[in-house]
Amino acid sequence: MITRFSYTLCLCLLGLLTGNSLIGQESYALKVIITDQEVGQSGGAVLLPDKTYADTLTLRKSLQEWLLALHGRAYLEASVDTLTHIGPEYLAFVHIGRTYRWAKLENGNVPPVFLDKIGFRERLYRNRPFAYGEVQQLMTRLLEYAENNGYPFAEVYLDQLEIGTDQINAKLMLNTGPLFTIDELNMRGDLRLSTTYLSRYLGIQPGDLYSRERILRIRERLRELSFLTVRTDPMVAFRGDRAAIGLDLANRPASRFDFIIGVLPNSDQSGRLLITGDFTAEMQNQFGLGESIYAAFEQLRPQTQQLELRFNYPYLFNLPFGLDLNFELYKRDTTYLDVNTNVGIQYLLSGRDYFKAFGSNQVSTLLTVDTLRIRQTGQLPDTLDVRRSSFGLEYFHEALDYRFNPRRGWSILLRASAGLRRLPRNNLIRELDIPDPYSNLPERSFQYRIETKMEAYLPLFRQSSLKMALQTGFLVSDLGILANEQFRIGGARLLRGFDEEFIFATNFAVATLEYRLLLGQNSYLYTFGDLARVDQRTIKSLPDANTVNFPYGLGAGITFETQVGLLGISLALGADRRTQIDLGAPKVHFGYISRF
Repeated sequence: MITRFSYTLCLCLLGLLTGNSLIGQESYALKVIITDQEVGQSGGAVLLPDKTYADTLTLRKSLQEWLLALHGRAYLEASVDTLTHIGPEYLAFVHIGRTYRWAKLENGNVPPVFLDKIGFRERLYRNRPFAYGEVQQLMTRLLEYAENNGYPFAEVYLDQLEIGTDQINAKLMLNTGPLFTIDELNMRGDLRLSTTYLSRYLGIQPGDLYSRERILRIRERLRELSFLTVRTDPMVAFRGDRAAIGLDLANRPASRFDFIIGVLPNSDQSGRLLITGDFTAEMQNQFGLGESIYAAFEQLRPQTQQLELRFNYPYLFNLPFGLDLNFELYKRDTTYLDVNTNVGIQYLLSGRDYFKAFGSNQVSTLLTVDTLRIRQTGQLPDTLDVRRSSFGLEYFHEALDYRFNPRRGWSILLRASAGLRRLPRNNLIRELDIPDPYSNLPERSFQYRIETKMEAYLPLFRQSSLKMALQTGFLVSDLGILANEQFRIGGARLLRGFDEEFIFATNFAVATLEYRLLLGQNSYLYTFGDLARVDQRTIKSLPDANTVNFPYGLGAGITFETQVGLLGISLALGADRRTQIDLGAPKVHFGYISRF
């Protein structure tokens, strides 16, 4: 009996019944005959129904998979005694045998902390059916835990294996081998980069326990840094009780300077030209510290300009903290001017994950005031001078297989802030010879701002993926929201099919469904649908006014790789409850994704 069991188990591992297929037949029939009838009639085994196959390779594979399934159901003796055929008719004489059970599987020498981590309990292997697949999974989990906690040469095996009439006894054993810790990261090549930054970014620091999982992820993680190229696979050298990691890295130019000028007819002034411009500068790792500097200026509409400056410096003083600075200036034609500053301290987790605490100061100043309308109505407009100081928290987590063109995984960004809003009295309005319109408007109030962004990716077929995303924003204040405080959405970044920042919203939620056909590592064709719920209520909206709209956009595009990032071009059509889709006026969106 032991001989039959051992022989069957070896066949299970090496692959049963593989052979050359016969050619020239249109279909082949297989009939299974159970040689031990008392077992076959017991109903305990799942039998293989008689059926036909297109070729003998498929027939043999189906028979092999059935036997493996029987082994997984504790029929360890299951085997094919004879496989014969007359023309296209195949007969398989199969011995199923009895089911085997664990008498007990005991811990041999495995440390209890290891067993707790892999979820091993002896009672789960006492007088239970012997499932070979479960035992394999148990041993694999134990081996992986050892390899990821300092024991790269660990071995897992069963000892004192006793096979009775229908029961099995064994002990689970672990030979850990020597304990290894990380020595250092040895960089070769012309890349100038702080080893502190690289160690913390990879999550591998001197003194850490050796982790096979983290070592295997090094190349994948480095591939997401735009300012370097990995020339060879990482090398690990074991010396004494230390593991040194060798990296061959080359510098890759990643800074960019873009300057675009456009000359268009000015629709507001006949015979005049409108000059539009877009300037972007981005510098990465200029000082070898993994820092990023970004500046952008654009004027895409008459008298409307936007300036954005960003600076990020990771791992201040070799600590897991980073400095994140932002400055934005937005001038909306001749209506108002926004100046926003944001200072944040990031607590850097592994990879790109972080917590951030930030303080922001927002100032919105009216450039012109419609004094005539205020005289006539005696009421304030929906845009006023605003000062807002706030404190907030932000969390970002990313679990994608590849950041720039993922097939599977998800990411989430959560941001919330609370602050004090002040409404200083505008001098032009105060000088009007009318009753004070500010009298019923408190000068100070609290305002809350919440933003979320969630993305998920599912692989489809061999070269496709499905992106699902939801992005939301909420502004809450007991005194209502001014028009110059609202979110500005629309365009390539959010809600395609509309002009850039065309829609003003107090609250919004935009859902995206996007199918991608992958053309390369960083290139893909895509078709998409964006659906939004937008509430445009402001301080001047009537209580019973319907301020909710449902804009949506449909379209397709392509994203491809450039020297320093990914450029996306899409064609989209947009509509809402007040307008219909105009096939003759699609929107063309250009989007740039930095590889930092």
